[in-house]
Amino acid sequence: MKYKTDAYLITCLTNMHVGSGEANYGVIDNLVQRDTNHELPIIHSSSLKGALREFFKDEWGENDDKLNFVFGADTIRNSSAKSGVGKFKFFEANLVVLPVRSNAKPFFRATSPFLLEEVNSKATNLGLINFDINPFGNVANSKGVPIIIEELKNCLLEDFPTIKGLSLKPGIDNSIGDNPALFHVDDFKSLAKHLPVIARNQLENGESKNLWYEEVVPRESRFVFFVSKPENTNTALSSDFDVKIQNNVVQIGGNASIGYGFTKIKKLS
Repeated sequence: MKYKTDAYLITCLTNMHVGSGEANYGVIDNLVQRDTNHELPIIHSSSLKGALREFFKDEWGENDDKLNFVFGADTIRNSSAKSGVGKFKFFEANLVVLPVRSNAKPFFRATSPFLLEEVNSKATNLGLINFDINPFGNVANSKGVPIIIEELKNCLLEDFPTIKGLSLKPGIDNSIGDNPALFHVDDFKSLAKHLPVIARNQLENGESKNLWYEEVVPRESRFVFFVSKPENTNTALSSDFDVKIQNNVVQIGGNASIGYGFTKIKKLS
């Protein structure tokens, strides 16, 4: 079967916790999912597909044939459903932007060439022609000195001094967002290693029964993921899929009741 692949951008409207499910004996009890190679935050394809299935179950209805065609039958929650594999192939969501605090502006959107190259390489392997997530020209960035667009005196991003030298390619859609900052790979990994940690508490009759600490990906973080669809997919179905996820807020990960994981999704390709 031949497939056509589309790219989508996730922007976190609130903090997000997509849990790794691993036991941790350090200070942080619940960790977010991370890539096994470079240990940066990621949303595994199973978690992403599950979140989108829940979203479309509400949009289309649990018994709609479109739901089973796209995602496959949910035989665990619906024992009467016929088994079958979904026709759409969902790939993991790669981090491309992490917000960083600054003394010059509320925050900058940090990224790194290796993140953008990784996404572009995946797009090429999946058959996307002329796809380019990198809105910048070829820039050689040095360790310890992130590059920004404006000349801002004594501007710091966290503890990193900045220099001017970043520019946008003409005529390209900037998916990174306003106030971008290009970090060296080692510096970006250092930023991503220390994500925000939020204390959670379970109360019973006003008395604390369980205190734990949860790692979150901060709001304004951005991820890119790909979906491969059969080339013979009904045009109306593919269009409906794209319209609904772009016109609504999609919740990903746990703790929806306290406002975690609410996102906007935009089709890039």
